[in-house]
Formats: sequence, structure tokens, C-alpha cells
Amino acid sequence: MAAVIIDRGMLVVRFEGWERLFARRGDVQVPMRAVREADLVERPLRAVRGARSGISVSGVLKVGVWGLGVGIRQLVSARHDVPGLRVEVDRAVSGLPFDELIISTPDAAALVRTLKGVRA
Repeated sequence: MAAVIIDRGMLVVRFEGWERLFARRGDVQVPMRAVREADLVERPLRAVRGARSGISVSGVLKVGVWGLGVGIRQLVSARHDVPGLRVEVDRAVSGLPFDELIISTPDAAALVRTLKGVRA
């Protein structure tokens, strides 16, 4: 499962070895100033939409990039049994090719509180 940490003004997502293969990247660093919004998502698999590049095991997990072609581009590491953190990202500030991150993490609720506190 991907790890999410906040360190030195950055939101960092660290993918596990096999996740790196499907996400096609290692660590992702988002400057805190690029975080527009953060929400807790109880069912993160349902928050993922659009065409994909990655892996999807129906009802179990999704890892990769969704929203290809049109719509909101999402970087995803979601599991059915773990709550998710949804982060809306300002592409112009982050320099990343994503509009949202949807990451399952047991610490999702605490991370949302921290991110909202930082932005307040």
C-alpha cells in the first residue's frame, strides 16, 4: 500500500515496489501550496473514473492513472477495505500531470485534518 507523509512543506506519496510498476512512477511530491482541497473518501474505488493506464481488480483495488483522454486526471492507489485520501492538486503550481490523488491509507482521516489545518 502506498504511504502518504507530509514533510518539509511537501505531501509525499511513496508507492510500494509493485505499485510503482502500475503507477509508472516512484515517489510523488506535491508542494503544499499546490493542494487545493483534501477530503476523506470512505469508498475510494468509487471515486475513480475514466479511462485508465494501470491495474484494476474489480471491487478490490485500482492502481495507476485514470481520466485519460478527457476529464480529471487522477493518480490512484485505492483499495476496497481501506479509506482514501482525495487531494485536489493545482497542476500549474505542482508541475505534475494530475488533478487529483486518490490514495488509500489507514491514516486518511488524520491526513485530511492536517491538510485542512495547513491550508487554514
